[in-house]
Amino acid sequence: MSPPIAPPKIALFANKDSNQVAEVAAAVSAEGAVPVVLDIRVGGQAAQSDQPAVTLTDNGARWADVDFDQIHAIHIRCTAPRTLPTLPPVINAASHAEYRAQFIKEQAFQATTYAFFEHLAARGKLVANRLIHGYIEHNSKGQFYEKLRAAGFHAPRSLNTNCPEHAARFLDEVGEAVLKPTIGIGSTRVVSEDDRKRLDELIHCPTLFQERLHGNTIRVHVVGDSMVLALRIIADDIDSRTDAKDFEPITLPEAECEAIARANRFLGLHYAAWDAIMTPDGRLCYLDCNPGPFLLWLPLEARTQVFRHLARYLIRFSESGSLEEASAIVCRSLASA
Repeated sequence: MSPPIAPPKIALFANKDSNQVAEVAAAVSAEGAVPVVLDIRVGGQAAQSDQPAVTLTDNGARWADVDFDQIHAIHIRCTAPRTLPTLPPVINAASHAEYRAQFIKEQAFQATTYAFFEHLAARGKLVANRLIHGYIEHNSKGQFYEKLRAAGFHAPRSLNTNCPEHAARFLDEVGEAVLKPTIGIGSTRVVSEDDRKRLDELIHCPTLFQERLHGNTIRVHVVGDSMVLALRIIADDIDSRTDAKDFEPITLPEAECEAIARANRFLGLHYAAWDAIMTPDGRLCYLDCNPGPFLLWLPLEARTQVFRHLARYLIRFSESGSLEEASAIVCRSLASA
């Protein structure tokens, strides 16, 4: 009689005591696997006794004394390269030296974290999502839109500039426009007449301008090669993330479901949440891609649906070593729902 096959272990990385990863862990358990929840914070503000011990060698990897030899699928809740808080109000020679020393120390922590996940990926393990394929799109939007447009995906006309003359010309061409930071999750707002009068301030900081698109704001979740959930965000303001009133499930055209899944793979991602505008002609125009999305703002039923598909994807890869099979099980789950 052959021994029973042990259930696969799925590594889940996040900040310590993450409520969202607790829900992902529950989904993994419900699907018959063993979640291994790990604190991703190396160094930083954590007390020395709380920092995970990380070891990386040519024949193995350990995080917080967990041996990754038999762990084949890893999910990262949310990690972007850390930077120190804003500069202090006054920097003299001594405080500048201290700030620089702290910055260099942070680089070592970042390099160790990055190397750990690249090491796992190089050995054929699934890392959703690798840091190299993560926040570069979310945190460098100027290249994100042009990359999508060059690959044939639908993205709004955009201008990333610190040149007042170029900004004025772009605004004249597109008419109604919005502006947003070139990095991260800062709020989007409509370009006002007062903004147009202050374009000379661009020389102090590049800004991203974009044609304004009218239509429903859609939040789309992708796992593997499938769109697993689309929600219309009901909000009064142009920036729905800061003014969401409710969410409404929406059925997207099949062609749009396939296109956004291709876009996800094009960016090297296994899992992500996209923000888009559904234009009057029924097409999605992509606004943002978050490779470590926050889902706790969604209704419980909606996020449970996403986490269930993510868990199945990770578990099936652990069992088969095949991205095709992992994607197929998500597709079959959607078809039978």
